[in-house]
Amino acid sequence: MARLLARFAALALALAALASPAAAHPHVWVVINSQLLYGPDGALTGVRHDWTFDEGFSSFALQGLEQTPDGKPTPKTLSELAQVNIDSLKEFDYFTYAKRGKEQFPFAPPRDYSLTYDGTALTLHFTLPLQKPLPAKGSTAVDVYDPTYFVAFQLADNDPVKLAGSPAGCTVDVHRPDPAAGSTSLSEGFFNALTSASNFGSQFANRATVSCP
Repeated sequence: MARLLARFAALALALAALASPAAAHPHVWVVINSQLLYGPDGALTGVRHDWTFDEGFSSFALQGLEQTPDGKPTPKTLSELAQVNIDSLKEFDYFTYAKRGKEQFPFAPPRDYSLTYDGTALTLHFTLPLQKPLPAKGSTAVDVYDPTYFVAFQLADNDPVKLAGSPAGCTVDVHRPDPAAGSTSLSEGFFNALTSASNFGSQFANRATVSCP
């Protein structure tokens, strides 16, 4: 996501200089639709994400890039931006964290990724496999958040997380964070000091908890 974020950063910093600390962060908004994927043996194998960026960010990210005669980004433009997104997300663990209790389970590199544009917003699609499939039995939490809170994630309003191929009896519950919690009194300097190793953004995690008998 580095190129997309870098293209937006200059504008974001200019806006932040004029904004109050309460309005400083985040700078990019993303709506999440996801599927939790299960294999034939019933084990959780990964996550399929569809992340839709806000209109302002989408427009800025596409400025100056190759377009078709009707003003849409070319397939080459979308392909290159998708690759840059995927390459850059590695530093941030793809903003996706799978846990059982306190134990975290890492993901393998993404596959089947692409970027689409509907005339208003960019959407990044990708599959994130677990390095090792997890038996379905028990409770598994999958969080999505940016540790630096530069990007604010929000679960879609309707059916944001679905189960694909899960064993019978599995259910999923979602948790939506309070976007104002803990950020309104902090300065832009505080946020600029955050890195991918920071834990600040975890309080804004969007969580899907799957329970299987």
